[in-house]
Amino acid sequence: MSLIIASYDWRPDTIAVAVGTHFLPNLDVVLIKTKLVKEDFHCSITHTLVFAILISMLFLPFSPRLALIAFISLITHYLADLGSTIGQKLFWPISQKKFTLALWEDTGYWGKKMWFGYYRQKGAWIAEGIVFAFLIYRFIVIF
Repeated sequence: MSLIIASYDWRPDTIAVAVGTHFLPNLDVVLIKTKLVKEDFHCSITHTLVFAILISMLFLPFSPRLALIAFISLITHYLADLGSTIGQKLFWPISQKKFTLALWEDTGYWGKKMWFGYYRQKGAWIAEGIVFAFLIYRFIVIF
């Protein structure tokens, strides 16, 4: 999804910000694996609108364009994760309600169990297929 976003403004800084911020929320796994936080930290604070706004604001003094790219990349990450049953507290700290479309079962956040469990589910293949098809479309339009 981050490459699709970057494809609308194909500059190296756009690509770096789109890809970097799109994967940024999942760095919560590093904190979990290093035992700095508990396992339930996954898909919590880093998957909220507050986090997206704060991260985007870090780019604002340097480039409003990159701030917007960062915000869009983070929001598309959240939209992609909405398919999982884990749910996201998008409106934390205002609300503790978790949002999910429950298109596929959460199979964890790390390792073989996650990858094999995720890709054994029809909803995951459909979602990934749609994104991949749109990425191919964007590359055809660009090149």
